[in-house]
Amino acid sequence: MVINTQYKRFLLLAIVCCLLSVITTLGIHSSLFELGELSFDERIRVFENSKYITSKFWIIAHCLFVLIAMLGFLLIQFKKSPGFTIAGFVFFAVFSFTEIFRQMFVFFYLNNLRRSYIETNDFAIQEMIKINMEHAGLIGYALFGLFIVAFALGNICYGISLFGSTKIDRILAYLLLIWGFGNLIAFGNEFWQSELIEQCVEYFSIIYQPIMRALVGLWMFYKLKQIIADKTVVNPV
Repeated sequence: MVINTQYKRFLLLAIVCCLLSVITTLGIHSSLFELGELSFDERIRVFENSKYITSKFWIIAHCLFVLIAMLGFLLIQFKKSPGFTIAGFVFFAVFSFTEIFRQMFVFFYLNNLRRSYIETNDFAIQEMIKINMEHAGLIGYALFGLFIVAFALGNICYGISLFGSTKIDRILAYLLLIWGFGNLIAFGNEFWQSELIEQCVEYFSIIYQPIMRALVGLWMFYKLKQIIADKTVVNPV
């Protein structure tokens, strides 16, 4: 009996994507893409800034890495807890595509508004564009809320799916629940506006999140080694 080769290859890809997401997470939450204080004119021309554009593609790549990695998690855990793993992956898919949509919204809507503002000399049109850009920011803010909640629920569902299994699985389960509820607290602080919580969230994002992505990747690698050692035919669904 042999292991399904395509299944094994995809899990290896998912593990690599999970570990790559450690790097992209650090890039997103560090000062790597910070532009500093910008004047209004500089903000209008930000679409010409290579660092700004690179940051958007970096985020898109991050979302794709997470999506593929979490699909790998689903394939590993599906038979043990189909309900929670499917629900978790749905939330991660919402998280990924919401954030990808936000970046596309910037590329094809907000940046075109900026170009239009520069190209026109009509003051009235410029004022209308300013209002549209402000409204675009509010739409992006709402999508960011969905992004945070979906990510939190994905981690909570995946955490719950690991209960009732091995000690290693249970440890990862608790860590995923902490990750999920930590993100719900971050979402809640958008309303509470606590400076203390905001500072904690910053450290949580730059320290806990990349560590967790690395741990999930290592857990997936451990599970893949078990699958290979068992030498069973894998039919995940």
